Amino acid sequence: MNIFKRAASAIMGGRLTVDLGEGPVLSSLLRLSIPSIAMVLFHTLFNLVDTIFISWLGESYMVAISYTFPVQIGVWAIVEGVGNGVTALVGRRLGEGEKELAQRTATAGLAFSYLLCLLWIPFLFPGPSNAFFRMLGATDPVTLRQAWLYNMWIPPMMVFISFSYVVNSIFRCQGNTVVPLCFFTIANGLNLLLDPIFIFVFGWGMSGAAAATFVGRFVGTFYLIKKMRESSEIKLSFFTAPRRAMIKIWRSITAVGLPVTLTTGSVALGMGSVNKILASTYGNVAVAGWMVGIRIEDLAFNTLMGINDALVPFLAFNYGRRSLERMRSGIRAALIISGAITVTAGLLVACFPRPIISLFRPSEDIAAVAIQSIRLTIAGYPMVIYSVIYNALFIATGNSSYGLVIQVCRSMLLRIPAVWLLAGFVSVNWVWLFQPASFTGAAALTWLFSLILFRKLKKEMATAD
Repeated sequence: MNIFKRAASAIMGGRLTVDLGEGPVLSSLLRLSIPSIAMVLFHTLFNLVDTIFISWLGESYMVAISYTFPVQIGVWAIVEGVGNGVTALVGRRLGEGEKELAQRTATAGLAFSYLLCLLWIPFLFPGPSNAFFRMLGATDPVTLRQAWLYNMWIPPMMVFISFSYVVNSIFRCQGNTVVPLCFFTIANGLNLLLDPIFIFVFGWGMSGAAAATFVGRFVGTFYLIKKMRESSEIKLSFFTAPRRAMIKIWRSITAVGLPVTLTTGSVALGMGSVNKILASTYGNVAVAGWMVGIRIEDLAFNTLMGINDALVPFLAFNYGRRSLERMRSGIRAALIISGAITVTAGLLVACFPRPIISLFRPSEDIAAVAIQSIRLTIAGYPMVIYSVIYNALFIATGNSSYGLVIQVCRSMLLRIPAVWLLAGFVSVNWVWLFQPASFTGAAALTWLFSLILFRKLKKEMATAD
């Protein structure tokens, strides 16, 4: 790990932190983004590895794992809501020079995240799990059981997921994206090592993949506790209990984070609805093919999410300093970095999907569906870049409700009618046009909201001055 840290330090220009308020914007954001992109790619590989090993168990298991996606997205909807609320508020307080208030906000945010872990208790039991997946269109008893065996690990894992997400957000607010990267290296490395052992040697099947994830998160948590004590100005204890005095801060976090949670939650709901339409029109081959396609697309798409993770604390910090011009410069720099990295990654995935697809050992029909879905989806990436970068601005300034409206329009009001309409007229090869169509509509709405927000910020900062 020391070798890895030295390499990361070299990338960061000899330091493991970046001054968010001073220095050239493009180089500062690039130094923040590279570890963030690596971190998100490690997270993508973590999901990809699970899916690859599970796909080796057979096609029915591939269908089962595709039905678990909405639950996984729901998990991240909760932690992203709290995490982004904490990031926006702590970053802003640090920009204002209010370190003590930043400390209280971070502590309350972790306690709030723990409290929300209770929402996942029903997935410990097969009854509620089966009822949920039946709503998504799963009817086969084998599929229902395998989906439960995978998701029953979520409730005990949620405490470690919550801790890691909030702590990593705190480090990013301090200009340190290397510690979160090291955490994901540890957690995902263990997951990669233990997956084949738990799944095939121990014979635990899909449950083994989830157990490997649990062990990786558990061990990674100890690394974060150590780094929090050593190199963070803001200190968080793992054993942080919710208290009544925190309620006021929870409200502030919720004001920023709830729209983010609902935004990600709408993705889960929209994905479940799309799965249902694809299954009823084209059969399980389309569902499994889209699942493979989504996992591979993530390799390109999640480079953009890494840039977004670096941009939110940068914008929040400079929003606290009332530096609108530096915020504009950050957005321009993020668009340049995203265009160079994400579009290149997307083109590589679109041109050479076969080597990655072969890891899933799909049938030729599933592979053909996956390739077509990948290529048509990536055609809409420029629109996605624009929307995601400006969504970072919405979150950082406490206007995440704009992002919610945009995402609901994309996932529900645009995507579902588009896939339903296309499914009635075109073959499975062309139904994937619903993706770039919904991306384009979301980008147009993003442009409108960003115009409104910049006028609002300009007026707000002029009044403050």
